[in-house]
Amino acid sequence: MGEAEYKIFLVLSTLITFVFIGGIIGFIIQYHKRKLIHEKEKAILNEQHIQELLSTKLEIQNQTLADIGREIHDNIGQKLTLASIYANHLAFEGAYPQINEQVSAIGAILNESLADLRSLSKNLTNPNAQFTELKDLIDSESVRINNLNVCNVEYSFTDTDFTLSGTIKNFILRIIQEFIQNSLKHANCTGIFLDFNHTNQGLKIQASDNGVGFDPEKYPEDNNKGIGLMNMKKRAELIGAEFSLNSIVNKGTVLNLFIPANKLNGS
Repeated sequence: MGEAEYKIFLVLSTLITFVFIGGIIGFIIQYHKRKLIHEKEKAILNEQHIQELLSTKLEIQNQTLADIGREIHDNIGQKLTLASIYANHLAFEGAYPQINEQVSAIGAILNESLADLRSLSKNLTNPNAQFTELKDLIDSESVRINNLNVCNVEYSFTDTDFTLSGTIKNFILRIIQEFIQNSLKHANCTGIFLDFNHTNQGLKIQASDNGVGFDPEKYPEDNNKGIGLMNMKKRAELIGAEFSLNSIVNKGTVLNLFIPANKLNGS
């Protein structure tokens, strides 16, 4: 083999080697690209599956609450109404004057309990949440509490131009209602303050009261008071929200809830 032929052979061998190596590198790059695309698609499908399960779970819970609300209205409500009628009838007839005052008191308690149950039933069924803005739902809840003349509820929205699914609105309302009820029952407060701040990142909600507060270390989640806290935490978890509740003795309680933008429509 002459020198010229050797050089040609060397050049061709080098080119072939480079092409072969380039092919291997290209194959590896394409393999990694396809693997990344596959993993991304797999992650998206997995996330969609999780969201579908979550959506189904939320729907089932909402349906369960609605069923409980209707049961309260149709069954327990009717029985209390009948008992109230009997008590009022006995008081009106005055058939037992020696216990007439007690009978009247029983009738008053029954009527008050009936009103509370009807309010609870309405809150649980809440058929209008799907079509009612969050601000209007909060306004109705505030008016209902303020009419009791026990504690004053104030609220503010930095922005109302955002969309929420009916399920998310329902869960936000439930959490707010739970916080308000806990404040009314245990905090001995005169003021409850609700702040709704919507940004591109999501919806931040802060609820606070000016009540007696509590020591978190002495507030186990398995006692009666802790049921409300567990309910709020669970609801926040179900809609993918960040939840925290802080309290200081004699300085009130503050609840912080943050729902990321991609969770506001239940997705």
